[in-house]
Amino acid sequence: MNLRKLGVALGLFLLALSGLAAPQTITYRTFRYTCDGGQRISVAYVNYGTKGLSFAVLEWNGQQYGLAPAISASGARYASLYGPTPGKGLEWWEAKGSATLSTFTGKDFSETRPLLTNCRVRR
Repeated sequence: MNLRKLGVALGLFLLALSGLAAPQTITYRTFRYTCDGGQRISVAYVNYGTKGLSFAVLEWNGQQYGLAPAISASGARYASLYGPTPGKGLEWWEAKGSATLSTFTGKDFSETRPLLTNCRVRR
């Protein structure tokens, strides 16, 4: 996963959108998860600037997906309208040390179907 290039490109894009004159800092941490059935996923949590802009970059089945923060009652939730199946976005939801990767199934994005369950950081 070439997160450095992705981060720089995204940083420049966000800088252009925000109209900020001062350089911003991009930081990220990558975690590797093992899920039920032995499936694996890598997730980089990227933070941009001092305003707390953040997103997640998932690497799963040889593909990368960028997900934006989404509202959640608990934990950290990220979502995207794009996923491995055309017209079906992805949701990554991590809470209390366990995460789930799901795909949206309904037209209003409130219904999901799990793709990976019980994902935990590999030590």
